[in-house]
Amino acid sequence: MNEQKMNYEHVLSPIKIGPVTLKNRVSFTPVWPSFATADGHVNRELIEWVRDIVKGGAACINIGCGCVNRNLPPFVTHLLRMSEESVVNEMTILSDLVHMYQCKIGIELFAINMYGGNFADRDHNGDKPAVELDPTYMTKEQIKEYIEDFALAAERAVRCGVDSLVIHGAHGQLPGCFLNKRINERTDEYGADTIENASRFTVELLAAVREKIKDRLAIEYRINANDMIEGSPSLDEVIAFVKRIEPYIDLLHVSRGMHSEQKLAPYMNQPIYYDHGINIEDAAKIRKEISVPVTVVGSVTLEQAEQYIAEGKADMVSMARGLMADPMVVKNAKSGCPENTRPCVRCNYCINRTHYDLAPVRCSVNAELGMETLYMNLGNTLPKRIAVIGGGPAGIEAARTAAQRGHTVDLYEKEDHLGGVLTMAGAPKFKQDIKKYVEWTIHSISGQERVSVHLNSEVRAEDLKGKDYDAVIVAVGAEPVIPKFAKGREDVVWVGDVELGKVSAKKQVVIVGAGLTGCEAALSLAKAGKEVTLVDMIDVCDFGRGGAKFNQIALRGLLEAEQVKMIGGVKMNIEGDRIVFVKNEKTIELSYEQIILSLGVKANEEKVQAFADAGREVVFVGDCNTKIGTLYHAVHTAHEAASVL
Repeated sequence: MNEQKMNYEHVLSPIKIGPVTLKNRVSFTPVWPSFATADGHVNRELIEWVRDIVKGGAACINIGCGCVNRNLPPFVTHLLRMSEESVVNEMTILSDLVHMYQCKIGIELFAINMYGGNFADRDHNGDKPAVELDPTYMTKEQIKEYIEDFALAAERAVRCGVDSLVIHGAHGQLPGCFLNKRINERTDEYGADTIENASRFTVELLAAVREKIKDRLAIEYRINANDMIEGSPSLDEVIAFVKRIEPYIDLLHVSRGMHSEQKLAPYMNQPIYYDHGINIEDAAKIRKEISVPVTVVGSVTLEQAEQYIAEGKADMVSMARGLMADPMVVKNAKSGCPENTRPCVRCNYCINRTHYDLAPVRCSVNAELGMETLYMNLGNTLPKRIAVIGGGPAGIEAARTAAQRGHTVDLYEKEDHLGGVLTMAGAPKFKQDIKKYVEWTIHSISGQERVSVHLNSEVRAEDLKGKDYDAVIVAVGAEPVIPKFAKGREDVVWVGDVELGKVSAKKQVVIVGAGLTGCEAALSLAKAGKEVTLVDMIDVCDFGRGGAKFNQIALRGLLEAEQVKMIGGVKMNIEGDRIVFVKNEKTIELSYEQIILSLGVKANEEKVQAFADAGREVVFVGDCNTKIGTLYHAVHTAHEAASVL
């Protein structure tokens, strides 16, 4: 599809969801931002995060993780307590804020899990999945209590001034667990032996909720089309279930995957290696069988949303990461300039922060997301002349931000193109999200009156003398680690040269270095039909580290599927002119035509330090001031530096 010519007439059209009319077909999917206070109250960080999302024109924002449990365990922190009366006044503030932007607001109701802690602690519950709450062990009295908890929370939601409720029955949440035969081992009327029994809890819950709210709020139900584990209901059984709950809901939200097993987590938050829109075909099949509208989630782009709605596969779409990367998605499309939208690169740093680090959400490419309160009072600054040295992701972000702050910028890049290391990172076909982001960064400064780009300009510190810059931002990046023995050898090449097509990969290769770059190169070459062996000194279980855990899990699975041979605990030694590989003090024989080095990068300290006195104010950003280079570090250090100059 041609972004430039698409008018988005379907996705931008209004839709009625029960008693609520949405101005377009895009809603913000409930997420866990970890912005509430430790004891579950609304704070300024949550308010400003919500404001940032809704200002961009989405029709509805759903606030995630509204706990309904009356007796929460002590590990539950930073989640809204929909079980407490005090939430009413606080949520009213959020509702009023959202309505100021002609947006609707929903609140997700869910029951917290019994295990708690970090997602890395999952997969340790014997033979059964570590689901949020296991229905097998619930007494009928507990079932009744949970239904009452949901109903009371729904009644509070009415007084909070919200427009809709989201009942979370996907991803291992309580209602959905009753459907799965591996999880639900009950033998009574709530068992999974029949759809009637398996749906009983959800029907009773929704009936109780509807009784409390009447027709004042819309009800959205999140469902898995596929749990992706043993015991999962078939799609036909899912459809039969949906028909039983249909009288009580106004919108069906289709997803897939479970938190119960690490390997399934990426299907809920698809990394860059997975296709966009992975749930649409299931959603389309369900939509044919029911009368309520259907929304679909799963890395859906706005272009896909327009197509799906036009084809009748869905009625609307739900986004989270795309709207966090750039809240202006809808407004940009409506104004005819979708190319201005900053793409999400699906690095899953956001999810890694909340689910593994148990920290507030952040975004690799949107430096202000989650830090709105820090950036909102920067105040005005006097215009300055700024030199930015380096046109990679950090340099471009610094130039873009400085220009937005009113400064005049000269951006110097030694190559004949901008993009830096991301040009290499975006080379594999499965990393088109990165390529689109690179294109967006270049577009973001193209035509900027305050930014002058100087390509083929390798600037040294002494070149800046006499140019009277008020500040110099140094973003010269880092250089690949290449052992001395490798220089001049035809059978040893750098991974970057292979990724960029400067060197052709042989049929049989050994990749040395199983960090994120090495693993991605291995996947790309294996998909191209090469025989790939991937080695590193670290254990195989650590292969692919350097990015989000979800992405690492997905990447490892894809490497196995492509039959990449992975060997950990391996050292590379030189014996004369011969390269040997050693494991457990013994030489191992590896067949190869070519060795591809992916040993990371390091800053050129001499080059960097030469700029120390290059201007009145000198700031180092990106890979040149860190030992571990990431897109997050590059963008955030650059944005921070340019924001406070």
